[in-house]
Amino acid sequence: MANFDVNTDGAIKLTAKLEKLHRSAFPVAVRGTLNDTAFKTKSLVPKVAKSKFTTRQKSFFRAFSTVDKAKGFDLRSMKATTGINSRKGSKVAEGLEKQEFGGNIQGRKLIPMDTSRTSNSHDKKVRRKHRFDRLGKTIRIRGRGNRGTRKSRLVARVMVANRLGASHFITNRGGKGTLFEIDSVRQNIRTKKIKFKLTPLYRYRKSRISSVTKKPFMQPSAKLASKQMLNFYKKNAEKQFHRLLRK
Repeated sequence: MANFDVNTDGAIKLTAKLEKLHRSAFPVAVRGTLNDTAFKTKSLVPKVAKSKFTTRQKSFFRAFSTVDKAKGFDLRSMKATTGINSRKGSKVAEGLEKQEFGGNIQGRKLIPMDTSRTSNSHDKKVRRKHRFDRLGKTIRIRGRGNRGTRKSRLVARVMVANRLGASHFITNRGGKGTLFEIDSVRQNIRTKKIKFKLTPLYRYRKSRISSVTKKPFMQPSAKLASKQMLNFYKKNAEKQFHRLLRK
């Protein structure tokens, strides 16, 4: 959170009035200012994140943002912070922290492809039927060199999967591959030719570790919110004037 400077031209007069009004008026106004700025930061996080990430769930960044409010009357220790809420899920929170500052995160070996998502769109969630817990029997078929054409290798794999009653199979060679869904398999009785339809769902990778490029969303949100601090201070000062002058 940015520092709040009460020595600017717009704040000096208000500060002087507050200090004359009551000894608690000034720290309470500052406390309210810091808290308003923190909550404004939280409200800006989804908008800032949307400009940097593909956000498939509208409430995601708001749900994982939290505010620790400023407390007490001691200006030297008073602070309000907006951060990532680890109580919502430690792994997701760790990933968001790495997005903010950069670093490595541990993820999955299977990465969803657009064809696994609703409307085949990168901006949509994975279809319910294509989620891991919904997939049917899946087998792994390791590649055997580069013999034959790509189609003939796929035919062989489809036949193996079909014979074993699997609805999905993973090709795996050299730590890379694809998880396919078998949509249909037909064999011409006369010619013995195999016709099939496959949908690639996931990309298989060797390592679970991903390097995340720094894409801050919390810090830019705080910077935008801090531009409104003087307005928040004026509002909180007015609250103190009305509260104490009514007594």
